[in-house]
Amino acid sequence: MRWVHALTILLMQLGMAFASAMGHSKARKAWRGRKGWEERLLSASTQAKQNGKTGRWVHVHCASLGEYEQAAPVINKMREVAPDRPILLTFFSPSGKSAVAHTAADHVDYLPWDTARAMQRFQSVIQPSDTILVKYELWPELISSAASAGSNVHLIAARFDHGRHPANHKGFWIRKHLRLLATIQVQDAASAAVLSEYNLTATVTGDPRIDRVLETANQTPPTDIKLKLDALAQWKGERQMVIVGSAWAPEWNALLPLFEGGQNPNWCILTAPHEVKGGHIEEWARQSSFPQTSKCEIEIPPPSSGLILDEVGILKFAYRLGDLAVVGGGWGAGVHNTLEPAVFGLPLAVGPKVEGFREIQALRNAKALQVCEDANQLASVVSEWMSASGANLRLNASQSGQKWVENNRGAADRIVQEVTSHGS
Repeated sequence: MRWVHALTILLMQLGMAFASAMGHSKARKAWRGRKGWEERLLSASTQAKQNGKTGRWVHVHCASLGEYEQAAPVINKMREVAPDRPILLTFFSPSGKSAVAHTAADHVDYLPWDTARAMQRFQSVIQPSDTILVKYELWPELISSAASAGSNVHLIAARFDHGRHPANHKGFWIRKHLRLLATIQVQDAASAAVLSEYNLTATVTGDPRIDRVLETANQTPPTDIKLKLDALAQWKGERQMVIVGSAWAPEWNALLPLFEGGQNPNWCILTAPHEVKGGHIEEWARQSSFPQTSKCEIEIPPPSSGLILDEVGILKFAYRLGDLAVVGGGWGAGVHNTLEPAVFGLPLAVGPKVEGFREIQALRNAKALQVCEDANQLASVVSEWMSASGANLRLNASQSGQKWVENNRGAADRIVQEVTSHGS
């Protein structure tokens, strides 16, 4: 299997080099960004020592930005408990590397290609005492070289399902590498049960994304975003508000009729498209009387029953202004982030594509979230919640959601405790 993996990595390199040469921007960033990694890491090691961080490195690796949302509270906690240890954060994808502007890590870089030679060089340069892999980032050469070099390798925030790699008949080689890990830390008991069938022991430490959204809920937004939120709050006024996060056409088409024609004057709707660029935004504006926030020339948007939030970075803070939420993606690839509105106690409604989202199932079981099979049901659920008789329904769902979030906080603390208990 090792030669199959080596061939796969070679083909990935050739494919990315070709795509880069053809002008694909993401491939070009990933291809060029990996060049010179050894010199950059040597420089980072020198800089860390000059800054008084004389302990051994902690290496945290994520695939992309989504996994960084899980890694960030762990990095923050590690910085708190081990201030003398420098932290290296690596990404596989440029969408992660390019998006992280502020982090507690000492250096951010690309992970070298997962070849035996590159990973052995990587270990000799950094010599980390702990290597932390987030969720699914099980690179065999990285694991084996780190373990051979004496680094404690940890998998955190992981999920395992029956029949999905590596918990299937094709996953025996990766499961062999799982036995090299110092700790396997999973999000839930179901994942631990799957691993136990292969005689692998896992510790349930939870999902640090909950800690991440709690950090957002408790922090003061950046000044520019706060000004935008203040304007949105004044636009909302005394009305209650539905927030549609990461919206696609199905959510838009289902909910627009509830707000056109003044039939719900005590409510308004804020729709944040999943993709903020493209002709569909202009089309939505033409279909409705809703202004686009990016085109509002005055600080407070003009009076209307709805707004199109076509600006990035605001949605996760804007949920604090809402009274209930719809999260998009349920009629596409899958529902997007439900934790961001849940942390503010918003009752949730989503489409049917929820398979594999453990947090959605948990919120559904807690009666904080409703899964809608079609657009008519989505409109019906939201309409019921908006009615006078729906106040108690919203309150119960809100309290249930906040209780679930509170009961599942603290994953970052538990993860770091497990990591440091296996100290080198």
